[in-house]
Amino acid sequence: MSTEQFREEVRDWLETNCPDTMRQGSVHFEDAYEIYQTEDALLWQERAATRGWTAPTWPSEYGGGGLDPSESRVFWEEMARIKALPASTGMGLAMIGPTILEMGTEEQKARHIPKIVTGEAQWCQGYSEPGAGSDLAGLQTKAAVDGDNFIINGQKIWTSGADISQWCGALVRTDTSAKKRDGISFVLLPMDQDGVTTKPIQLISGISPFCETFFDNARTDKKELLGPLNEGWSVVKRLLQHERQSQTQALSPSASSSKPSLQEVA
Repeated sequence: MSTEQFREEVRDWLETNCPDTMRQGSVHFEDAYEIYQTEDALLWQERAATRGWTAPTWPSEYGGGGLDPSESRVFWEEMARIKALPASTGMGLAMIGPTILEMGTEEQKARHIPKIVTGEAQWCQGYSEPGAGSDLAGLQTKAAVDGDNFIINGQKIWTSGADISQWCGALVRTDTSAKKRDGISFVLLPMDQDGVTTKPIQLISGISPFCETFFDNARTDKKELLGPLNEGWSVVKRLLQHERQSQTQALSPSASSSKPSLQEVA
């Protein structure tokens, strides 16, 4: 299929499937959650997910669109042309998913990536802690091995969307005797369990995406270790690169030719 044929296909599909209410160009992050729970937004997400176009460049074997770079550029140009909001948003798509695709096992990819594509699983990140300040490596949340599981205890703060997420990617200390950065691991853990509690942090505006997150003997399978044990610092550095890349694409005026400028979407 030629580039122009593909463009025509994308244009026709978008005109047919993207609801008018989702053609807003941008939306403030404080309004994003409410907007993405509307009937039209859920319909838009469902339709896009059937084509893999919530994650258009991700491998098709995991539910993504499998588009090559030239096809991706055409797709985002046509999205921008009608000012379509992305069919799905969140940390799973922007950061966690790309890191799992790059550093995860085949089992982790098969288990998590399709649910990120469809929106079935929303993700948050467990990084900052109240006692660590700006020193990310000063974290104290611990994960101890118990048979086939990690048992996690500690507290995270500023975990955006923790109260609406099904999964969390968290930095935890797995070797308390090692130097700060050497004893850290990155684990994926389910939020819907008795050992996890979230508490929204109220801002002056009355609306807040931020939470405190408490782990009290929370559990996750050892198979949910992302990357090698005690090498979570390398994982989080790569994840933060994905975060910066997504922010750069959103903020750069030149990005508007290939991807909608939606810097205020959560």
